[in-house]
Amino acid sequence: MPDARNHAIFLTFTHLFTATSIYFIVKNFRHIIITALLTIGAFSSIIYISSCKDKCGSTTCQNGGTCSSNVCICPTGYSGSSCSTGWSTVYLGTYNCTRANCSPAVTTVNNWQSVITVDASNSGYTVDISNFDGGNTTVVAIVDSVINGKSHMTISPAAGSYGVNATGTFDSTGNVINLEFTAAGVGGAGGYRCNMVMTKIL
Repeated sequence: MPDARNHAIFLTFTHLFTATSIYFIVKNFRHIIITALLTIGAFSSIIYISSCKDKCGSTTCQNGGTCSSNVCICPTGYSGSSCSTGWSTVYLGTYNCTRANCSPAVTTVNNWQSVITVDASNSGYTVDISNFDGGNTTVVAIVDSVINGKSHMTISPAAGSYGVNATGTFDSTGNVINLEFTAAGVGGAGGYRCNMVMTKIL
């Protein structure tokens, strides 16, 4: 009989241990599931908020554009439904250049080639013009957006220095820039005023 009682006691402890183990496993499993669901929910919320921030209707605003009523509001220098087009884009390329109507007269060569590239300061609305006036000098120009096929260009020397001042227009139909410019040396000496026509070839 002692063996029977010992066996019964052993079974009783075994059942209690098994029940207790199952209870703790189920309890811990429930906490694990709840924690996992909360983590997934938080991660999903972050993804959703991030997507809402980047998206603007069916597009994504670029180059610092901001979204208002599902429309991208572009910063200065950029346009298009997603602000992806820089105002400078239409200017980029190689040009045949001609200088005329100079006062006083200029005796150097009046024909040359220049290349317009984006300027590092702001590629949206500033460009570099190489070999300006055939003088192997690069100048920086500010451009605006094309409206009805026309855009404006302005060139100014650095503050406190002498150089090139110019204003003109870009005709996107013929890819032609017409400029009126003044060039001056150090102290303003040797200055002259000319017209320049730049025709894009590449």
